[in-house]
Amino acid sequence: MTDQMHTNIRLSVALVTRNRADSLARTLDSLRKQNLHPYEVIISDDSDIHAIVSLNKKLANKYGCKYIKGPARGLYANRNFAAKQCNGTHIRTMDDDHEFPENHLNECYNSIEKEPNTIWTIGEYYPTDRLRPLPAPIAGQLHPRGYSYAPKNTKNYYGISCGASIYPRSVVDRNILNLECFKFGILYLEYGARLYKRGYTIKPLRTTYIIHYYDQNNRSISSKEVIQSAEVFTMLMVSLKHMKTIKNYVLTTAEILKRIVSQEYSLRLVKNAYLIFREESRKLN
Repeated sequence: MTDQMHTNIRLSVALVTRNRADSLARTLDSLRKQNLHPYEVIISDDSDIHAIVSLNKKLANKYGCKYIKGPARGLYANRNFAAKQCNGTHIRTMDDDHEFPENHLNECYNSIEKEPNTIWTIGEYYPTDRLRPLPAPIAGQLHPRGYSYAPKNTKNYYGISCGASIYPRSVVDRNILNLECFKFGILYLEYGARLYKRGYTIKPLRTTYIIHYYDQNNRSISSKEVIQSAEVFTMLMVSLKHMKTIKNYVLTTAEILKRIVSQEYSLRLVKNAYLIFREESRKLN
């Protein structure tokens, strides 16, 4: 799937999938229809249904992609595994429920040529959005109160689009990877803050977008406790380690206490998330 025009750039696609062959086929078909193609496409498959594994292998062969069996340890372990298999100068994360507008990859290449050491994040629309104006939406960064928001000023931006960001190869070479302490959840927002702290410039790529076929009824994520634990952990990592200020400490602490009082979070859940925060924080020192 390669016919690059940007000879100094080798853009690898690290595509993760799990149990969604039909959706994967749509993504690969949309990718093939681009006027410019990536250097390589790595499909890392965490599927645990034999028939779907077989279909995904056939799809990889049909579309000229490299198929690898994923580690089956959750979304972030699969992202890391896929990125490590890439051979390009830059790595574009991708999910199996994405579709792309015309000239999408051309805009990706243009942004890399302009600033090859920058991390570029790509915003999204949904299939139900009749209007998809440019500049495209900004991928969010973590607010100390635990939600993702698009800042008006992106000078000190640390947002990440989990399945739609472009990384220079140095991120993997320096072993700056997604944390794997939770199988899913909002850990990618911690990743953006950590990359920013490690010296990377992160910018939104607003000349294109992805179309995200988010189907809540077909998600493999089902554990509310894991999602909430990852949420608490991410809040603590960003506000108490990466973006450590008195204001962030107060806002995060107040939000967690409020959710404990409202019984949205249990004390046990918060305690466990805090212990994981301490351990992961120690590892990153």
